[in-house]
Amino acid sequence: MTSARNLGVLAGGLVVLGALAGVQVLTDSDAGVVETAPDAVAPSAAPGATDPPGPGVTEPSGPGATDPPGPGVTEPPGPGATEPPAASLPARPPASQLQGLALRAEPVLTELRNLTGMVWNAELGAFYAITQDGFVHRLPPDLAGSEPVMDLSGEVTALETGSERGLLGIAFDPRDGRMFLHYTDRGDDTNVVSYAMVDGRPDPSSRRLVLFVEQPGLGHNGGQLLFADDGGLYVGLGDGGGSRGRDAQDYSKLFGSVLRIVPKLDAEGYDIPADNPHVSTPGYRGEIFVKGLRNPWQFTRDPATGDLYIADVGEDTIEELNVVPAGTSGQNFGWYWFEGSLDRGIGGIPAGLQLTPPVFEYRHDQVGPAIVGGQTYLGSAIPALRGAFVFADMTGPMFAMGAANEVVRLDVPRPAQGDFGVMTSVAAGPDGELYVLTLRKGIYRLLPR
Repeated sequence: MTSARNLGVLAGGLVVLGALAGVQVLTDSDAGVVETAPDAVAPSAAPGATDPPGPGVTEPSGPGATDPPGPGVTEPPGPGATEPPAASLPARPPASQLQGLALRAEPVLTELRNLTGMVWNAELGAFYAITQDGFVHRLPPDLAGSEPVMDLSGEVTALETGSERGLLGIAFDPRDGRMFLHYTDRGDDTNVVSYAMVDGRPDPSSRRLVLFVEQPGLGHNGGQLLFADDGGLYVGLGDGGGSRGRDAQDYSKLFGSVLRIVPKLDAEGYDIPADNPHVSTPGYRGEIFVKGLRNPWQFTRDPATGDLYIADVGEDTIEELNVVPAGTSGQNFGWYWFEGSLDRGIGGIPAGLQLTPPVFEYRHDQVGPAIVGGQTYLGSAIPALRGAFVFADMTGPMFAMGAANEVVRLDVPRPAQGDFGVMTSVAAGPDGELYVLTLRKGIYRLLPR
């Protein structure tokens, strides 16, 4: 067993493995700070289907799930790998500043149901929100209403209670303004498509297929889309739910990964950046940016540091937050051998394989079953929160990560109507204020109490 993920049971009742410098431990109190322990050591079982590439990309063949990747973490200098910090952005606040913040979640738009994502488009001056059942809505800056601008309900997986499929991700290409959507289709396979925008609406006749992945199961589809300023597109794909997680360690498949691709500007398909970590490794998919994830539902880049934070939904026990430091790539976060810091006892880890532990985790029996978010708070309504990374569990608990990756559970009472229902996403507005999206109760704004 590799020593890179030795773990310890620490005070506070939660087993958590931090980054190389230490272990993060969640206290059992409702609103508490994470303590830092220094010098920590560092559906049915069925064979997975091989996923086809997007148009114009060669499908590699090669080693199976037990084959180790090439060299560990690489430091590519090319597009999208490093986002230089902006000098005017706030640094992460100390955890002591976050403790005791009294916040509230105010409902701002309750008419939308089944929300899975929302992004701000500065060029068009509007929010665009997506729903799991296949609709894209345009919303004004004050979120005073919504207007449907696209209906894909006949193409996406039919909505089912508890399903992880449907319309899952949205982003806009900074190069030409095209809208990108990530969804599972009626055959339950993954599609990433794009549309030209005309008068603030996606033009159906301009549709391009960017990426298609045949899914081996019915869950763990990921869904996040995130563009870098240069047009590099990061795509989240889960392990597919068809191999009991093994596909997350198979480098000849795209599952269990965040991909990094560059969509073509004048055709379907995409190019693979030459500095992706495995682009020259025989038998490995060159699209893979990081690997070893179960279901990377949401990820975002810290605007001050350029670090990529990935919320990975766990199996039965642990939720985890992973980080890809700016200028690096190629990390393997350990699933399916590890769920967070928990060794699942499967064995078979290749000798010499470097696994990267999460920077924070929590247990299902202490917090909740699925991590959501998050976003860096850059607003003005809550000055003490500026610069903190805010995320949540789908059942309602919210957290803020401050300096040195210390985490505080935020004091956010349940709404007057009882609860949030199911939280699905944390979104940011043009002013840096944060919004919580839900399946049944619309959109909430995070405010001081």
